[in-house]
Amino acid sequence: MRKLGFDLRQLEIFRAAVSAGTLTEAGRMLGLTQSAVSQVIASLEKEFEVPLIDRSIRPVQVTTAGRMLLERAEALLTEATELDINLRRMSRNATPTLRISMVASLTTVVGPQFVRELGHSFKRCSLFANLRGLSEQQFRSREIDILIGVDLLRETDVALTIPLLIEPFALLLPEAWDKPVESLADLQGLSFIRHTQRTSAGRQIEQAIRQRRLDFPREFESDTADTIATMVSAGLGWTITTPLIALQTRERLRGTRLVALPAMKLRRRVDLYARKSELGTIPQEVAQLLCKLLRTQALPLLHDMAPWMGDQFHLFEQEKG
Repeated sequence: MRKLGFDLRQLEIFRAAVSAGTLTEAGRMLGLTQSAVSQVIASLEKEFEVPLIDRSIRPVQVTTAGRMLLERAEALLTEATELDINLRRMSRNATPTLRISMVASLTTVVGPQFVRELGHSFKRCSLFANLRGLSEQQFRSREIDILIGVDLLRETDVALTIPLLIEPFALLLPEAWDKPVESLADLQGLSFIRHTQRTSAGRQIEQAIRQRRLDFPREFESDTADTIATMVSAGLGWTITTPLIALQTRERLRGTRLVALPAMKLRRRVDLYARKSELGTIPQEVAQLLCKLLRTQALPLLHDMAPWMGDQFHLFEQEKG
């Protein structure tokens, strides 16, 4: 394929030179030196082997060839600008329904306001429960546009990953158990109410317990955070949870206390995943909205619930979409 004798930037500079009347003024408008503008025009003239401007006249006047180039340049630059705008809008226009799968703790804590805010940009928004395995399969089969969860698609080349937050794990104890807990070993002999390994929290907790060679009888487990909170509230045992999960179940927490996990730095990270180069700036906009809602709505409640948390709950700074 024959290489073109110009590019859009050269056409833009040529147009500016003719419009401004002098090469110096064109350079000022474009942030270039007079010499740089002159070199671009000279390069075009050398390529086409024809003069484009009459250098004996001030202000700058185009030759016949220059007039032809200017007319075509106007059309090309206008079309290029429209193409740029349309491509940037395409991802939003091509996504009339934004389909998001989100971890339950976020859905419960900020879901209603999140959907309300998204409604300003999208006519329809679908919010799905984040079910390990199923959600990832739906994402890969394009049934879901954005996936928000814990430790899901970091190893795949398909996904853009945007970190949202890191939070600590904590102990949820019946209020009547008022003795200090210096290590998890202090709780052996008491009923440990588990998150099942179908949940990301359950898998992470079990791995940490195995690494520390702790042995707790497997008496009761659930993949529903509300059920676990209810069992602890009833005094049936204790659990390991996170501040966000606790906030999700706050109506079930009467008669409980949330304390720092002793002698163990266990954290969970929540990320947003989207397919690379398909949604334009939408993933960044969604991440920014989520972090804004968490900062304004959730953080004050979290610090009231877990004043010991300090800066262990971390929201990542988000780039503007």
